[in-house]
Amino acid sequence: MLNEIIAITPLTVVAIAAALVLLLSVAGGENRPAPTHVSHLAFLALIALSFSGWLLWKHESDAAVFNGRVLLDGISSVFGFISVVGAALSLLFAIAYLKEHDLAVGEFIGLLLLSTVGMLVVITAGDLLNLFIGIETMSLAIYVLAGYLRHSKLSQEAAMKYFLYGAFASAFALFGIALLYGECGRISGEASITYANISSAFKSAQPGLLGWIGISMVIGGLGFKVAAVPFHMWAPDVYEGSPTPVSAFMAVGVKAASFAALIRFVDITILSQGKPGESLIQAFELLAIITMLTGNLIAIRQTQIKRMLAYSSIAHAGYIFVGLSAWLAQPSHEAISGIAYYLCGYTFMTVGAFGVLIALEHRGQTKRNLAMDDLSGYGTAQPFLGICMSIFMLGLAGIPPSVGFFGKLAMFGAAVDAGRTPLVIIAVLASAVGAYYYLRIIVVMFMQPLQKKVQ
Repeated sequence: MLNEIIAITPLTVVAIAAALVLLLSVAGGENRPAPTHVSHLAFLALIALSFSGWLLWKHESDAAVFNGRVLLDGISSVFGFISVVGAALSLLFAIAYLKEHDLAVGEFIGLLLLSTVGMLVVITAGDLLNLFIGIETMSLAIYVLAGYLRHSKLSQEAAMKYFLYGAFASAFALFGIALLYGECGRISGEASITYANISSAFKSAQPGLLGWIGISMVIGGLGFKVAAVPFHMWAPDVYEGSPTPVSAFMAVGVKAASFAALIRFVDITILSQGKPGESLIQAFELLAIITMLTGNLIAIRQTQIKRMLAYSSIAHAGYIFVGLSAWLAQPSHEAISGIAYYLCGYTFMTVGAFGVLIALEHRGQTKRNLAMDDLSGYGTAQPFLGICMSIFMLGLAGIPPSVGFFGKLAMFGAAVDAGRTPLVIIAVLASAVGAYYYLRIIVVMFMQPLQKKVQ
């Protein structure tokens, strides 16, 4: 029992911190401190996230606790660490934003921590029920955070759209879970939703039509969370309408947790049957190609920065599907390591880019979303912010020697080793297209005249 308690300590720490933050934020009733005087709540949250991240980083031995319903391994450690770091960085940037917009800090921090708890549940889930509970815990908090600018119709629209699309995707995944439960019972004689039992059943016999439908529905539900095409429609509107720190948190934390869940799910359902057929690998390759091309080609036409970053996030999901395709074609640790490394770099670059946007919105004395032309001349007027934004854009574009370049090199290299060279060629060409809109921001910031007075 002690080992099980220790195993879930990273999750428990964040959950306790969320409860404490919510209690402290309302401790004074109507006389509770104003948002500008509750930085101690942020400090408490950062301490909890830092401790949780340290525990995940120091993870050494693999284990399956609570009868296999919670998994502790390299995936839970690395992807959990990425989610926790993304939450901490988003929180750091959120404090000034919340004060400027006169928003309640305590409730925001509590919801962010609760969503992080859901992410950790998703990442460590050892059965499909825990996976669904984690998805809902993660999502419900973000639905509220997306509409946190209560006086903004754009924010309310974002929350409503995300909720409606998310509810549909969750129902989709839940129905798939029910089908897999029945299929496992048909094959093994004992219905189960634990990963170990499903994997064992699929090793002994091929799933039938309903089983494959269930697998497809769960993958579709997770595809919505990572904003893969054709489940991406929600992303631009939600990113644009949500508070900027929330957009950053969605872009990194949800993606890391969902890809971890997707890797585990593919492992127990598809790879448990042995090496998948060529048609199945090509299906993942097709998903990667249309996601990369859709994200990059539509991002080129965007004039609003947060919408551009939303389509950029879609394109990056496509790059990660290249790594997943390589893993399916040739299961190895190199492909998964490449995905984890890429997501780690993507987290820092994306949150950093949103952080610069928050700073520029403040410097420009505006509370609205920035358009591309609003950045004109800011690179020379605010050189530190301009240089930081340039570094983040070059990293997202994959320009050497940035972390984005080495992340793509790791994933694309694994794909070449797996014999998926045509896919890699398409991915490289898509990256070249994506470089246009990233470099465009640098050009606007440094090579166009300043249009407004900077304070």
